[in-house]
Order: sequence, then C-alpha cells, then structure tokens
Amino acid sequence: MDTNGKRYSQLWLTITLVLGTFCTALTTNMLVTAYPTMMNRFSISSATVQWLTTGSLLVMGIMIPVSAWLLNNFSLRLIYTAALSCFLIGLIVSYTASNFQLILIGRLVQAVGIGITFPTIQTVLLVIYPPEKRGTMLGLGGIVIGLAPALGPTVSGWILDNASWRDLFGLMIPPVAIVLALACYTVRPVIPLKKSAIDAWAIAWSTIGFGSLLYGFSSVGNDGWSSPIVLISILIGLVFIGLFVHREWPQAEPLLNIRLLKIPSFTIASLITALANTAMIGIQVVLPMYLQNVRGLSPLDSGLMILPGALLYGVISLISGRAYDHIGGRRLALMGTFLLTLGTLPFAMLTQHTPYLYIIMEYIVLMSGVALVAMPLTAASSVDLTGLQLSHGTAINSTMRQIMTSMGTAILGSVLANVMANAKPAKALLTTAPLAYRDQSYAAAMQGFHAAFLVATAMGILGMIFALMVKRTPKAGDIQ
Repeated sequence: MDTNGKRYSQLWLTITLVLGTFCTALTTNMLVTAYPTMMNRFSISSATVQWLTTGSLLVMGIMIPVSAWLLNNFSLRLIYTAALSCFLIGLIVSYTASNFQLILIGRLVQAVGIGITFPTIQTVLLVIYPPEKRGTMLGLGGIVIGLAPALGPTVSGWILDNASWRDLFGLMIPPVAIVLALACYTVRPVIPLKKSAIDAWAIAWSTIGFGSLLYGFSSVGNDGWSSPIVLISILIGLVFIGLFVHREWPQAEPLLNIRLLKIPSFTIASLITALANTAMIGIQVVLPMYLQNVRGLSPLDSGLMILPGALLYGVISLISGRAYDHIGGRRLALMGTFLLTLGTLPFAMLTQHTPYLYIIMEYIVLMSGVALVAMPLTAASSVDLTGLQLSHGTAINSTMRQIMTSMGTAILGSVLANVMANAKPAKALLTTAPLAYRDQSYAAAMQGFHAAFLVATAMGILGMIFALMVKRTPKAGDIQ
C-alpha cells in the first residue's frame, strides 16, 4: 500500500527507479573521453572544458543535501518526474548546442536531475522493502550507481569512434523520455510526507559551503594546492559548512538532519562506502591516463580494459546484497576493503610493459572489493534509522560520498601532476640527448602514477581500519 492506502507494484516502481537512475548515472563519466574533441571543436583550453565535470559536481553537491527536504515535503512522483524532466531538458540543450556555453548549461541542468535521482532510489528502496530484503534490493541499486559510471568510458569511446560528440547526449534522449513516461504511471507516493517550512538560510549556507568546497578541490588539478583560488574556495566552504552545521544542529525539523552522525553504525558505514567509492573513482580517473598516455591505447581500448571489472561489479553487487541479508555487514566490510586494497596496491607497481591481462585482473579484484562494500554498507548504515530519518540518512551518505570523491580525485590528480613535474627531465636534454629525454620522461610519468596509486591504496587501508569498527551482528541481517 502507498501512503494513500492504494495498492501499487513494488516491482514496477523498482524497475522505473533503476532504469531512470541508470540513464542519469551513465552520463556522469561519459564526457571525459570527449574532452580532446570538444577542445578542438570549440577552441577552448583544458581548464575550460573541465567545467563540464566540475560544474556538474558542484550542482550535484548542492542538490543532494536539499533532496531530503524535497522528499519529505513533496510527492515522490512529482519529485522524480521533475528530476527526469530536468535531465531530459539538459540533454536536449547540450545535444542541440551551437557553442560550448550552451553545452555547459545543459550539463548543469542535467546535474540537477542527477543530484535528486541518486539519493531518491536509495531512500525509496529502504522505505518500500523490509530490513531483511534491503541488502538484496540495494545491491540492485548498486548496479546502476556503480556500474553505469564504470561503463561510461567504454560507451563514450565507442560513440566517439562511430559518431559525434553530440550523440553522447542525443542517444540518451529516447530512453530517458520512455522512463519519464513510465514514471508517470508507476511511481507512487510511498514516502510519508511531513511538511516543513523551507529554511532559506540553511539552503544558502549549504549551497555556498558545499559548492565552494567542491569547487576548491575540483580546481586542484589545474591550479595546484598553492593556488589562492583553491585555498580560498576550500576555506570559504569550510566556514559556511560550519555555519550550516551550527544552524541545523538544534533544529527540530532541519533541512538535513546531521545529528544522525551521532549514530556510530550510520557514520562508520557511511565512511567506509565513501572511502571505497573514492578509491574506485580515483583509479577510474588515473588508470585511463596511464593506458592512453603511457601505453598508447585509444579511449575505446582503454575503456574495454576496465569493462570486465565493471561487469563483474554488477554481478557481485547482487550477490553481496543477498549476502548482507544473511550475514550482515561486518564480514562483507572486512572482505570488501581487503580486496579493494589488494586490488589497488599492484597498480603502484605498474611498468611500461605490464601485461594487459594482469591489469584487467587487478581491476577485477578492485571492483569486486568495492561491490562487496558499496550497497551492503549503505544498507548497514540504515538499520538504526526509521521513518523520515531514512531520507536524511541517504542524503548525508550521498553528500559524504560526493565530497570525499571530489577530495580524493583532487589529491590523486595533484600527486600525479606534482611527482611527474618534479621528476621530469630538463628540456635542454631534449636537444642534446632526445632518447635519454624520452626514457626519463616515461620514468617521471611512472613515478607519478605509482605515487597516485599508493594514495588510493592508503584509502583502502583506511577503509579496512573502519571496517574493524563495524559491530558484529547478533542475528542474520542486523547491525547494531
């Protein structure tokens, strides 16, 4: 029964949410391989084209904290169809754009929809399924949230090899339109509403705070850690997030119930999932650079290298969800973070001649570990939450993941760039000994990649430490 006492189909509601979120999630990493094409087409710099990712992250970081208030105050059908409509409009704007500015505007509109659909699917699955089935269903949700971005580079590489950059947006328009039509019939009001006044100051503080913090970390790759823009943005972000926390903590009906962070099971599980996601995204950003810049692979071929791990992620997400329903989260957390670390460490020992099969197997181990952690620990974070706390918990979980991923990729990118720059040979050697310059340049690049992969390994180790803090389950499917 929905909140109006009417029957509805859990299956069709779940299918609609999965399809919609898959469409929005697939686009999150698709544009990276199109950057060179767009730079040449519109005569823009790498710093400018990066705004397609940076701007999207900013909007998503702003929308996710607001999503909890939206879900508690408006009909689920209205929220989800509005989110898909924003995404569809953004796709059309980008697809028909005649200049880069319009592409960016369309991308930002898409991000509004993405920022709402990501936490929505998790919240709804937690609400409509009992605790003993949450692991399995969140495992299904984990496929779209983790698998779709992992498939992005492969799909975009194929599109760029066979069509144009416009088709990165255009090919998504028909399926999104179909899901939007489906949502009008299958999405029902299943989340209890509790109307509350909008806190304009809280929205302002969270927008400035999370937006500035994400912008600062996203700018590190181009400007470096010593850049005034980076330092000032991060400082402003921290100050306004502090103001947001100070305002929200005592509120009876907060925009985002950050008091949930006082619940150990919620906080520890959320940190583990955020660390696992950060390590995964960091590897997905750095590994294609190694494959393309050092090994000379095309975007499509580098995407195909990580495809087996991405596909296995989807399979293991379902298995791990069912496993959580029977054995709880502690064992999965320990096993997953161990495999995550085991799969990441060998990347720090790559050479210019490492066999491709070895790289594929490393990535498979890495993605297996992430799949054992992602959705099972999301389910574990919710066991002590009830009612309206579920939507707030999902928003906090998603916000933590978004911020830590931005921080992690910024750290990996800056480590890669700084180590490479410090080890790079003098330009004078290019004319006096070009072969030596080439060899030393490759060596400098490998030092940078090794350092970046070691940072990702450290994230896995930190996740293992937190996994030890997950309490044992006194009975199947429960974490206390």
